[in-house]
Parts: sequence; structure tokens; C-alpha cells
Amino acid sequence: MTHSTVSPHRRKLLLGAASMLAAGAAPALPALAQDTPVVIGVGADPVFTAFFVAANEKLFAKHGAPNVTVQSYTDGGEALNALVANQVQMGCAGEPTHIVRLSRAELRPLAVTYQSKTYVKLVARKAIASADKIRKFGIVAGSVSEYVTGLTLKTLNIDATKVEMVRSGPPELPALLARGDIDAYFVWEPWPTLGVQQGGHILMTSGDVGYTSTLWLSATAPWLAANKAVAGNILKALAEASEITRKDPPRAAQSVQAITRIPVPQTLNSLKDMEPIVRDFTETDVKTANAIGDFLLSKQAIKAPVDMSKILQRGFYKG
Repeated sequence: MTHSTVSPHRRKLLLGAASMLAAGAAPALPALAQDTPVVIGVGADPVFTAFFVAANEKLFAKHGAPNVTVQSYTDGGEALNALVANQVQMGCAGEPTHIVRLSRAELRPLAVTYQSKTYVKLVARKAIASADKIRKFGIVAGSVSEYVTGLTLKTLNIDATKVEMVRSGPPELPALLARGDIDAYFVWEPWPTLGVQQGGHILMTSGDVGYTSTLWLSATAPWLAANKAVAGNILKALAEASEITRKDPPRAAQSVQAITRIPVPQTLNSLKDMEPIVRDFTETDVKTANAIGDFLLSKQAIKAPVDMSKILQRGFYKG
């Protein structure tokens, strides 16, 4: 569902500009750009804590981006769909989620806003004692879930032809596991914890198969070209919010609850597995992104190879 109504603040800007033009004076474009409403699309779980902290504690305005709204969607994929459709101006999601959408829009990842080796976990039925016993993997296609599952097969030398991949959305995975429809699934919190509550157990984390998950904050190329200063200020606000989250998790969890209604204990539990941080892309990030691109190409999730060194905006965030 999209909303086409003009905000009162925006209406004042438009009316003000019209009256100035009628009087023969043109408004200063940079000032208008600075005040232009910016909606950031994010998922609705604690990996996006820094965004909720920045919104709740008014850090965007503090850092020179006074008209920013954080809009939560079911997950990062839906947030990026909104970005591709120009329903939001910026969006945050994981690497595969970005790469599969590059053919639909000129996305420009600006910085990393989170990293973790343990937030993505492999949950299995109690009867499964080791990953090589898994015959049915639940996966969220075209996401970190599918990529890390592929890494698991490769790392442990499991014959992929003997493993069935069962596609699902994240919320359905714990129930599929409980019913025995799948043996295991590799996915992000809170779905591993919910799987354990329904009788499963944790076998490993993404770090065990050599993967550190990251989230990227992105804009479309046309929007970024006209709003570089605003984008930079937004990252500064998120950097402060990330620092607050690392130093004072209960304070951060209160902001998450205020905006998303996620209970404080759930956020605190999730924060143990992640590092909210705003940083520039590294050479390792580029290599990982290219490896994910190759994997998605092999699965025909994308049509052509992508050189991520040309997509990631290294150096945009100075930190």
C-alpha cells in the first residue's frame, strides 16, 4: 500500500516556493534539497536497531537531515522492493537481497550498517546431530539463507544432488521444521530462536562456514546524485545510533520497542549476536559480494555477472 498524500511540512515548502516565484525570487535549491522528505525502508527486526534509535532519539535532525522517516517492512527484501519502486528514497538489506535487484534499478550501496558472524544460524531437528545428515534444507530463495546453505554444502563437502532445497518465507520455517517437512534451515534471527523453542537445536552459525553477514544502506543512483549531503548526514546519524546501541543495549532496545513494539528482551537477546556499526566497504566486502553474485548467477537468480567493485560506493562514508 502506498500513500500519495503530501505532508504538512512538504506542503509548506511547496507553497513557500510558489509564493517566492510569484514575487520574482527563486528559492535556494540546496536548502530545498536538504529539507526534502526522506523515507528509509528497513526490515522489522533488531538488526535494524540503529535506524530505530536514530528515529526515536531524533538523531537524523541532529546531524542535518531534519525530515527523515524510517519505514519498516516485513524484511529487507520488501524494503528494497519499495526502493526499486521509488516508494522510499533509501533502503537497507543484506548483500544477496541487493544483488538480485540490480537488474531492476541502479542501486548504490553507500556503507555497511551492521555485521555479524553469529546472527545467521543453522537450526536442525533434534534427531539431526551433524550437518552432513541433513537431507532437506529450508531456504529463503535469493537471500543470505540460500547463500549460506550453499557455503555449508561446499565447506562440508556435502553432495548437493543428495539434498533437497525447500523454498519458504522465514516465518514458516520453524513450523516446517516442527512438522518434519524439513531437516534444518540456515536463516537470521528471530527464526532460529523460534525453531529451538519448537524442538530444534542450533548446529552452527554462518561464521562456522566462513561468512560474516552485513547489511548495506543504499539509494538509487538518480536520488543519490541530487542528495549526497543528505545521505552523508543520515550515515552520521546512524553512526551515532550504532555507538549508542553498542554501549547501551537497554536504551537501544527501548527505542526498538517504541517504534516496532518488539519486546525489549527479544531485542537484547538479538543484540548479543550482532555488531551495529557504520563503516566503509573493504576489499573483503567486495570479494564476498562478488562471491555471492557468482553463487546467485549459478542458481540463475541473476541473468548476468556483476562486478560489485563498480557498484559499492567505496569511500562515500568517511567515518
